[in-house]
Amino acid sequence: MNDQHLQTATLPRGVATAIAELQDFIAACRDAREARKALAVKLVYQDYLYEKIQAILDVSLG
Repeated sequence: MNDQHLQTATLPRGVATAIAELQDFIAACRDAREARKALAVKLVYQDYLYEKIQAILDVSLG
């Protein structure tokens, strides 16, 4: 997942800000389910395919 930081540098400012805010939320979140949801959104912003997100988070595609 180290390539995430490289991807963030090339994103439009608003998207990069959203990703940074999501990362802060994930780091501070005490609810694992909410953290996983936020991570899924972060990965979508980083242009991961849904199938890849599914594999990373070990969840169903739905």
